[in-house]
Amino acid sequence: MISHDVQDLLDSLAMAVGRGMAVDDPEGRVVAHSVHHGEVDQVRARAILSRSVPTEVGAWQEAHGVATTRAPVRVPDNPALGMAARLCVPLVHRGRRVGSLWIIEGSGPLTPQEEARTLRDAAAIAALLDDGEGSPTLRRLLGGEITVRRAAGVLGEGPMHVLAVRADQGGPGEAVGDELARMRRPPAFTVLDRHAVVLLNNGEDARELGELLAARTHGHAGVSALHPGLESVREAHGEAVASARAAAAEPRLGPVACWPDLGVYRLLADPMASPLGVLRKHPALVVTLETYLDHGGDAQETARLLHLHRTSLYYRLARVEELTGRSMKDGSHRLELHLALKLARWNAIRSG
Repeated sequence: MISHDVQDLLDSLAMAVGRGMAVDDPEGRVVAHSVHHGEVDQVRARAILSRSVPTEVGAWQEAHGVATTRAPVRVPDNPALGMAARLCVPLVHRGRRVGSLWIIEGSGPLTPQEEARTLRDAAAIAALLDDGEGSPTLRRLLGGEITVRRAAGVLGEGPMHVLAVRADQGGPGEAVGDELARMRRPPAFTVLDRHAVVLLNNGEDARELGELLAARTHGHAGVSALHPGLESVREAHGEAVASARAAAAEPRLGPVACWPDLGVYRLLADPMASPLGVLRKHPALVVTLETYLDHGGDAQETARLLHLHRTSLYYRLARVEELTGRSMKDGSHRLELHLALKLARWNAIRSG
C-alpha cells in the first residue's frame, strides 16, 4: 500500500502548481494520483481506473526517452491517443530509479518556481518510495500472487535465468539495487528472505553479473539453469537459491555456482534431480556402477563379483560416463552417483 506521506506530498504539490499528477513505479503501474487540478485527459482517466499505463501510451513516452532519463523530460501531446503534454520527473533515490512523477502540463508548462518546487518534492517522494526491495511484480509472481500472463506484460517473456545473491552479513537488497541502477537497462530484481533475486531475460551474462554482485555484497551468488519462460520462474528461483547456498558451502565452486554444475549439492537440494534417470533402461549398468562404487572403485574385485572380464567392466563404466555425463575419475561425480544410488534404494522403501 502506498505511504500516506507520499499521497500527502503529491496532493500538496498538485494543489501548489494547479496540475493533475500521478506516480508510477518502475514498471509503469500507477501507485498514487492526485485529485484533479487543471486539465484532465483521457489517458489520465484510464490510468487511474486501471492502475496501469496503456501499451501505446507507454510506447509514445519511451520514444521521448522517459525510460532511461535521470532528468525531467517533456513528452508532447498526442491527440490520437487523447493525451495532453506531460512533464516526466524521474524519481531517483541513492542513484536508484524508483518510479516516475507525471504532471499534466497541457498548453502551459510549469514556471521555473513551480518546477523547482516539483524537483524538491519529487526527491522527497522518491525517498519514501524506496523500500530497497525492487520489483513488486517479480516479488508477487514468485509469491504466487499474480499470474504469469499478467507479469509478462511488465517483466517480458522468453528464455531466462534467475540469479540469487546471498550476502554473508546483512541484507543484499540495497547493494544489489545500487549496482543494477548503474546498468542502462536494469533487470528486474526483488528481495525474498535473505536473497536478492534478479530476473535475467535480456541476454545478460548471468555468471559475469553474479561475480560482480557477489563481490559487491561480499557474499555468494547462484544461477539457475536456462528456462524457456516465466512459467517456470519459481522453479528457476529455487535452483538459483540452492546454487547460492552451494557456493557458500563449497569454496571450490567459487563465488558463483550454476545449477547444472552443482554435482552432489544439486542432489541434496533436489533428490528428484538424480543423474540416474538415463540409466533406467540399462539395469546391468546400474548394478555394475553400484558394485564398483560400493567397493571403492576396485575394478578387480568388481569384475570378480559380477563374473565379468575386466574389459567388459571398463566398457560398462565407460557407457555410464557417456550416458550420465559424469566421470569416474572425478571424486565429486562418484559421490553424486553413489548418493543417487542410495537415495533410490531409500525412496523405494515406504517409511510407514
